[in-house]
Amino acid sequence: MYISKVVIENFRNFKSFEIELKPFTIVIGENNIGKSNLLEAISLVLSNDMQAYRKRRLEIEDINFEAISEFKRDIIEKEIEDVVFPQVRVDLYVKEPNWDQETVIDNWWYDFENKIARFSYLFSYKSKKRKQFLLKQKENINGKSPTEAIEYIDFPIESYEFELLGGVSDIKVDGYYLKMLKMDYLDALRDAKRELNSNSDKKLLYRILSDRKEEKFEDIKSLIIELDKAVKNDKNVLEILREDIGYYLDKISLETETSSNNVDFMFSSIELSEVLKKIGLQYGDDAVSIDRNGLGRNNLLYIAVVMAHLYEKENEYYRLVALEEPEAHINPILQRHLSINIKGEEDDKQQIIVTTHSTHIASYLDLLNTVVLFKDGKEIKNHYLLSGFNENKAADKKTIRYLQKWLNATNSTMFFSRKVIFVEGIAEEILIPIFYQWEYGTSLDKINCQVVNVNGVAFSHFLDIVKNGYFVKSAVLTDSDCKKKTEARADELGKKYNSDIIWVFVTEKTDTFEKELFVTNKGKRANRVYLANVLKRVRPNKCNDAFKEKCSKAFDINELFGCVEEYKSEFAFELAEAMEKTLMKSPAKKEFVIPQYILDAFKFIKGE
Repeated sequence: MYISKVVIENFRNFKSFEIELKPFTIVIGENNIGKSNLLEAISLVLSNDMQAYRKRRLEIEDINFEAISEFKRDIIEKEIEDVVFPQVRVDLYVKEPNWDQETVIDNWWYDFENKIARFSYLFSYKSKKRKQFLLKQKENINGKSPTEAIEYIDFPIESYEFELLGGVSDIKVDGYYLKMLKMDYLDALRDAKRELNSNSDKKLLYRILSDRKEEKFEDIKSLIIELDKAVKNDKNVLEILREDIGYYLDKISLETETSSNNVDFMFSSIELSEVLKKIGLQYGDDAVSIDRNGLGRNNLLYIAVVMAHLYEKENEYYRLVALEEPEAHINPILQRHLSINIKGEEDDKQQIIVTTHSTHIASYLDLLNTVVLFKDGKEIKNHYLLSGFNENKAADKKTIRYLQKWLNATNSTMFFSRKVIFVEGIAEEILIPIFYQWEYGTSLDKINCQVVNVNGVAFSHFLDIVKNGYFVKSAVLTDSDCKKKTEARADELGKKYNSDIIWVFVTEKTDTFEKELFVTNKGKRANRVYLANVLKRVRPNKCNDAFKEKCSKAFDINELFGCVEEYKSEFAFELAEAMEKTLMKSPAKKEFVIPQYILDAFKFIKGE
């Protein structure tokens, strides 16, 4: 059994949101897009922690801002009987239950024929004084303009209550059965060191230990009982101290009918729940306390404890582990190793959801199970990276293999931004960001745009993801390859992909990126000298003073290209460094002109 779909209404940044889930799902996306809110929404239904019970009583900040604004506008504009109080609702749809699980969810069927059950969290207005509340708000805004009035309307959060419901008829869920469906939510703010000491029933280690069957601890409990007896029967220091305490108690207190002043020692408590609170973890060859470990090491230990519990726990009905940002405090190499091994064996009683900002983790987890959250206007949407691809089609199969190979830590940045410029090679990857800063005085990062180097001309593999539903603004910068066998490639790429979301921009005057730079800057002496100085730093022997003097008078494009053809990355680095120095000294002085097709791409990305 697993949660196959989550539908969220009016919770935080989700006005209306729906997402399909898999037994193992990786959720990626830019900051503040709703990855944490998705896990929080699921925990409103499933989590059995005391903290979750408190969270179910939402605060006004937990209700979608747009929903509250619409409610207030309705009070201003509509009649009282037409005003609808917004509700927060989270629906979890589960499918493929086994026989044992069916007995638990028997009253929650949503689609019995297809074996789909539903259980829900609902936070809604429950007061019987609806009319009085609305009349009071109407009275408060009487005579005020709509803009001013909205500030005077209260939201009745104190009159809201939550319910846990199930099935197609929204019957009240029996808490006994709901507890059999467990959720471990490892949030991004976890304190691994604190959670791995079990000195409280709220700590992770204690919850995991206490979840084991009591008889498995019988040997430990027997030893504790024997130790307790030894403490009570001690005839040395403890007996003397016991007698001394009893002596002074006789002096300062009174005996009663039900008690005397006799005292004794005990070894803590022999109750299993108290014994488990004394257990901590050690990690490493030296077996030191985890208090002496680094944050990264403890974070790995924390995750390993949960995974061990998840995969070894017996007789569970269902357990969901939601792991938020596992990359916290872990270096990139460990992130890669963690991502490769985090999935474990498939089991119909277990489900894992991982959210991450890490390009390392996102790159090495299964693409088939990876879904990206993104914003389309005001709406939060989601798209599985391989959605729209058919593994049985040769072309799609080739694309999938390519993506799995090339979506490395650099290229996966496209899934953490809202705008992307795809380029052919390292030279463009180096120069496009400085070109943008040269033109606009700010960085591409500032507008949440990333440059993605596809290492060749395999743009279609990446653009298919965008075309299939991941609507991220994408500009493609490519060479025309005119007078070559591949000269039709750029036109065909544009015909296939050009749209409001994607546009292909091609060199206009020459067949390559570098030649386009030279042709664009050949008109003015200052521009020619600027580039000649760059070439001299790249190839000081070939591009000497005589070469520089020659360039100051006129450009021979083929000769210049010959100088950089085998040194494209070096040329790009030197040009970028020269432009950065120019910007630092005199931002208004532009001795270099950016090719028009690149400027057009910038305008497209900016929406100009």
